[in-house]
Amino acid sequence: MQLIGQAEIDEAAALIYPNASQATRNRQVYTPMSAIMQQSGFGTRLRRPKGAQGDTRTEWMTVEQAERLLDAAEDEDLEFRVFLALLCYTGLRLSEALAVETRWLDLKQATLFIPKTKNDEARAVHIPEALKNELARHPRGLKRDDYLFRFKKNGRLYTLLRKAKTKAGLPSVKFHTFRHTWATWMRRFAKLDTKGLVGTGAWKDEKSASRYAHVVVTEEAQRADMLPELKRAKRVKVVD
Repeated sequence: MQLIGQAEIDEAAALIYPNASQATRNRQVYTPMSAIMQQSGFGTRLRRPKGAQGDTRTEWMTVEQAERLLDAAEDEDLEFRVFLALLCYTGLRLSEALAVETRWLDLKQATLFIPKTKNDEARAVHIPEALKNELARHPRGLKRDDYLFRFKKNGRLYTLLRKAKTKAGLPSVKFHTFRHTWATWMRRFAKLDTKGLVGTGAWKDEKSASRYAHVVVTEEAQRADMLPELKRAKRVKVVD
C-alpha cells in the first residue's frame, strides 16, 4: 500500500485548486488531510503552504472616514447606521453583532453581555457614551425582547454596506474593517498596548492582538526628536 505524504498532498492541492489562493488550498486540502492522517495514526506533520494564513493586512478607518461611512449608511437605512456604530465602538465580529439580543443590553451599567464569542467564551463589552447616543436613535427602540437588529448575514446586508461605502468613497471597507478600526483606536486614543487589548476580552492571546502594535509610534521611535537639525549651507552668490 502506497502511503500519501507531503509531496502527494502538495500536488493534489495544486491540481484541485489551480487558481486558488494558498489560504484556500490550506483550508480545503491540507486541513482535512491533516485531520485524516492524525486520526489514522500516521502522525505525519504536514507543512502548510506559504501564505496559508491568508492576507494579514490590517486596514482601518480614520475618524473622518468612519463619520463619512456612518452618514452614508444612515442615508440608506438608519438602523444600519446604528449597527455599524455598534461594530465600530465594540470590536464585535459580524456574527457576534448579528446575534445580539436586546436583553443582553444594560445601558445603566454601560454593558453588553455576549454569552458566546468565536472563542466559545463569554464576554462583557463596554458601551461608551458615543455608542449610547447611537443606540438611542435605533428606529425600533430598545425596549423589545428580540434581536437588537433585524439584519441577517445575507445579500441584503452586504448590499447596504456596498452602497454606503461607495457613497462614502471607501471601496475597500469590509465588515471586519470595523473590528480593526476599534482595535486601532483603542491603541491610539485609549493608549492600550497589546496586553491591554487582550485584557478587553476581544482576543484570546497576545499573538492575536499583536498585529495592532504597529499602528502607534513607539516611545523609542519618538526619540528621533532628539536628533540634531542639519544647518543649511549658506549659498554664495556668484557675480559674473
